[in-house]
Amino acid sequence: MVETSGYPTASVSLPPVTAATTTALRAFLQTILPPDLPVLLARQNRMAAPNGPFALMAVLLHQPIATSATRYTANTRIILQQQDVTVQVSLFGDGAADNVQRISTLFQNGWAAEFFTAFHQNPAAQNTPPPRIAPLYAGPARQIPFINGERQYEDQWQIDLHLQASFALSLPQPMASAARLALADVTSPQGSPSA
Repeated sequence: MVETSGYPTASVSLPPVTAATTTALRAFLQTILPPDLPVLLARQNRMAAPNGPFALMAVLLHQPIATSATRYTANTRIILQQQDVTVQVSLFGDGAADNVQRISTLFQNGWAAEFFTAFHQNPAAQNTPPPRIAPLYAGPARQIPFINGERQYEDQWQIDLHLQASFALSLPQPMASAARLALADVTSPQGSPSA
């Protein structure tokens, strides 16, 4: 026999944190990088690298940065969580060094916070309210050796961007519509503790 918590099985409603983060970051990168530079999600199967310069994004880490908070509505428990989502951005080809400097400078500026706030408030970009995304900081830009299929060195630069994703996880909350109380007289022998 399996002992359960007594809560009914329920579905958990969670916004797509990873998809929302990469969508917002991709829009940011497309705004500040040259217009013809493709910005792609890394680690895709059966996808060849584009010709010419391009950028890849790879989500590396989801790490809580605060203790979760809980609030309640009439029939829902809402758990609020804040995470540091680390995304590695790799830039390939001519101009990669300049592009990584552009990202590093603008990501750590108030302009990036304004961009992500405006992106979050854009009703055309969302079906359900996405997690709030805000830039935290950028790691150092670093050059990585890259040898292509023709055994030639190409420019590759990487930078880790840390974003704060604040989201809410919704769970059904059982509640009692009525309570039944039974009073006991604690002065009677029946109500006194046994020795």
